[in-house]
Amino acid sequence: MSKSIDVELKQVRKTFGSNVVVDNFSLQIREGECVSFLGPSGCGKTTTLNMIAGFLEPDSGEIWIKGKRMNGVPSNKRELGMVFQTYSLFPHMTVAENVAYGLKLRKVPKAEIKRRVSKVLELVKLPHVADRYPKQLSGGQRQRIAIARALVIEPSLLLLDEPLSNLDAKLREELREEIKRLHLETGVTTIFVTHDQEEALYLSDRIVVMSSGKVEQIGTPLEIYNQPVTEFVHTFIGKSNKLPAAVESAADGVLTLRAAAGFTMKAPDRGRPLPAGSAVNAYVRPEKLRLAAPGADAGEANSVPGRVRQLSFLGAFAECEVEAGSARLTVRVQTAGEHARLSPGDPVTLIWEPEDVFVFSGEGRTA
Repeated sequence: MSKSIDVELKQVRKTFGSNVVVDNFSLQIREGECVSFLGPSGCGKTTTLNMIAGFLEPDSGEIWIKGKRMNGVPSNKRELGMVFQTYSLFPHMTVAENVAYGLKLRKVPKAEIKRRVSKVLELVKLPHVADRYPKQLSGGQRQRIAIARALVIEPSLLLLDEPLSNLDAKLREELREEIKRLHLETGVTTIFVTHDQEEALYLSDRIVVMSSGKVEQIGTPLEIYNQPVTEFVHTFIGKSNKLPAAVESAADGVLTLRAAAGFTMKAPDRGRPLPAGSAVNAYVRPEKLRLAAPGADAGEANSVPGRVRQLSFLGAFAECEVEAGSARLTVRVQTAGEHARLSPGDPVTLIWEPEDVFVFSGEGRTA
């Protein structure tokens, strides 16, 4: 059974003066989905969220929530839960009073308020702090209380605006897991705004990658990471080695490239063949490169001799910088095993499969 569309944006546009902040944004979000708006500062993701919340009005286009057109409908009439970056808890109220605030505004009976506050504090695993004040809580606890306050009104849509950005690395990881658990338990449709790719990949059913007010790509985390449609998406999500190159030939869906670093390699054209002589940027991710002994047989794979220049230990894996021709490529290797014995200066063979190469033309889209 297909799920209904909870949120729909139709060609939404927003400008501030002559600056186009959101341009022709269209999106459908299904009931129960968690969708992230991901992009660098200034890409338009928070402005889009604020238009959905009713804090800003679009200059053109339409916003629909639960089958109702929201243009011109004030924020307090949209039945949304909102979690901000700065917690926004009332310092003079206890945790229970903070969580109950939205219910009191809606004139919910006292007995029902008590029941729902108790239930949601159990949900965020903080029933024991009900009588404390925000200043007596850690940053992570305050953010969970902010989430509880948003959930207690039983919103049709939960909006989270960079809710983890003020926390340290360990707390971010813990709260990220908590948000995922809460989403799975409540099933509330959720929009999550972030500039952090790990958060988006971990939490989302789908990701909307944005740049300069435009949507670059919409897809599942796997699609965004493994099938980027633009150069921006590929470089923004994860690490990658960039190899400027020229097309030597194109035949049978395969491009032969001459890298500026001084070696040739094969790559798929992915349905957009390029004429010989075209200038392109080729990319291969560090985890797709393999290290082998000097002179190793690579079969049909791409290969080039290289020399280890630097090793950086990162726990379960290490990043190895290898000089190949005039390029320096980063290779991600496991620290347990033979690669743990590599040292700067060691000769190696770099090997990678043609299908792991992404080629982008001057238009910034995959070849």
